[in-house]
Amino acid sequence: MEQHPDHKHILALRQGDFSTLDYIYREHAPTITQWVVRNSGSVSDAQDVFQEGIIALHQKAQDPTFLLTCPLGALLFQICRNKWFSQLRKKNRETEVRNAEAERYESEGIVQNTLEQIEEEEIRQRKLDQAFGQLSELCQQLLQLLASGMASAEVAEQLGMNNANTVYRRKNACAERWRNLFNAQTA
Repeated sequence: MEQHPDHKHILALRQGDFSTLDYIYREHAPTITQWVVRNSGSVSDAQDVFQEGIIALHQKAQDPTFLLTCPLGALLFQICRNKWFSQLRKKNRETEVRNAEAERYESEGIVQNTLEQIEEEEIRQRKLDQAFGQLSELCQQLLQLLASGMASAEVAEQLGMNNANTVYRRKNACAERWRNLFNAQTA
């Protein structure tokens, strides 16, 4: 491969010629800045990428076996382009990790809330059962038979009550007593 005429800039960088750095900045920074901005970056991002590109170019120039075979601008553009894509991939991974963590914390919160609700419901059910146990045997039987779907007339006959109206009055009185016992436990 043949040496490109821009190799003179590589030789100048090897010798520490700072005027060459000025030339590279003036000549190539605007192109890199435009490209980074067009590809989801800011001017600040472009400046950082260009600076990293210059550092990489300077390191290549320090290798005595390095031979520039293309225009300096093309090499610098390729270096900066690779660095920018690498940063975008890294940002994308960071975003994915942040989103995954947010989902994890959110799902942990949902699980925690669900567990708390289950626990609260178990406590509530235990108190309901305790209050139910404090009812008279007749009230317990009456409420259980009605809850099983038995007709009021059948419940009246089974429990020795006069009629369905007696069952309803007695049911309301038992339910009210149960509510009062339950509320006394939660107060």
